Amino acid sequence: MKFKCQASALRSEIELANSFTSSKNSLSIASNVLLEAANDSLTIKATDQKMGFSSIIPISVTIPGETTIYCDKLSQLLKNIPDTEIEVSDENGNFRIEPADGTSSFGIDMKSIEASKFPQLMEMDDSLFFSLTQRDFFDMIDKTTFAVATEDSRHFLTGVHMEKKEEGIVLVATDGKRLAYVCRQFEQNIPDFPSAIIPPKFLELIKSVGSGEGLLSLGIREGVIFAEIGNRIIYSGLIQGPYPAYEKVIPKGLDKTCTFKKEDFEKALSLISILVESKSKRIFIDLEENKMFLSSGNNEFGEGRQTVAAAYSGSDVKMSFNCQLLLAPIKKIDSEYVKISFSRPSSAMIFTPEPEKDYLFVMMPMQIQ
Repeated sequence: MKFKCQASALRSEIELANSFTSSKNSLSIASNVLLEAANDSLTIKATDQKMGFSSIIPISVTIPGETTIYCDKLSQLLKNIPDTEIEVSDENGNFRIEPADGTSSFGIDMKSIEASKFPQLMEMDDSLFFSLTQRDFFDMIDKTTFAVATEDSRHFLTGVHMEKKEEGIVLVATDGKRLAYVCRQFEQNIPDFPSAIIPPKFLELIKSVGSGEGLLSLGIREGVIFAEIGNRIIYSGLIQGPYPAYEKVIPKGLDKTCTFKKEDFEKALSLISILVESKSKRIFIDLEENKMFLSSGNNEFGEGRQTVAAAYSGSDVKMSFNCQLLLAPIKKIDSEYVKISFSRPSSAMIFTPEPEKDYLFVMMPMQIQ
């Protein structure tokens, strides 16, 4: 095998492929990337047996062929060579990269493993794909993935639930203490597809593969989700298990509201969180007429207090939250004002942008001792 290409073109694809390899053992085929050169194009493939990556870039092929290379080392090496046209070759297990102009300014030699040992990647029927706007879908990912559970004992909560409703595409994530919900309409015609629990790593990889502009295509079949973005196709196994009836978790008929400026609240929360008790990370919020008081409580570090202007009328209310769990959804709200809706200070509360948009966050307060 022998071909020429621009170093930067190969570098960007190998960096992406490296996220899909499973092992850092140079002798394992699962840590290698497959390179297939033919018809003036290079197909690049990587898989860890749970996820897969495939990409095609234009090159100039001298000798068609295929080989596999230890992906992590190849990625590191490509980051440290000049962005120039390079010649890549593989002969008898010796993989070589050198300048295409024949100079000897650098030369890289690596041991390769024959392509026949590389596992077969999964494929998806083209008819099962549907298109979404990258910008909107990436925004949905941002507003949900932070809320997935990290405990393997509740494996079905460690992913983001995706389904189609009449109102649009829904993404939901919850760890049992908070819930993130987005339901968004797309201009594209979206067929029915089976609901799925998607690993958050795969959703983050979709963002790294995409540009945030234009469209991406998704395809879901039993146990697997595919994404096609430009010349790249990636896939992942889905998380198995029934997802909780999340709609029952979203409280209804809440009769109390409090609205405040996001920037003021976020600054106050960040300041007070420095002095919260390190184990519980408990922060107290007191609501009075048009005022909100944040405090850390008196603990081993001292006590912090902060006042935030708020639109609230009603009886005084005292509530408590884990400050770290609260800060994450507040940061995801992309509006100037935030509204809290609740009925009792001990029950689930809804945080929404004001004016309301197509997403919300549900938070369970901590019990005040």
